[in-house]
Amino acid sequence: MEEKTLQPEQIADQFLELIPRLLHMRGNLIPPEHIVRFQQQIENTRRGKNSFADYPLLFRVFATLTHKQTPPTMGELSGELGLPCSSATRLVDWLVRANFVERIDDHNDRRIVRVRLTAIGQQVHLTTLNHNKQQIMHLLSHFSPDEQEQLLRLMYKLSDSLLAERNI
Repeated sequence: MEEKTLQPEQIADQFLELIPRLLHMRGNLIPPEHIVRFQQQIENTRRGKNSFADYPLLFRVFATLTHKQTPPTMGELSGELGLPCSSATRLVDWLVRANFVERIDDHNDRRIVRVRLTAIGQQVHLTTLNHNKQQIMHLLSHFSPDEQEQLLRLMYKLSDSLLAERNI
């Protein structure tokens, strides 16, 4: 039986069908207890606003703070996240109230305030990374080693293409 080659428009349609499936499955993942406690702490500091839509952004704050040698200023953090300063400040306020990040003074300029993870924030970030790594390893176990490498190469290629399009 001959395998039919899909046209680019058909492939794009299938990607569009796949995205909701992947997003829907995300809700079925059971996070470790540390992540559940993180969610509860954040919800308790949000003054009754229940929205899980901000969690990926909150974890981007964690990742950004983890990868910086010098704790960033609020302006640097908002630039890194691609957010207005007011939105970055709101996110940091939630994380400060939940004791996951802290504001610290700059030793060279008293007017500058920097942001860094607390020990609890570092633990939550590390737990999240380990949980995600275990999930990825489990999902990849359904692929052969060659398929895993090919998938990784293609994901990088897709990511690079998206970034190139964004920077035009």
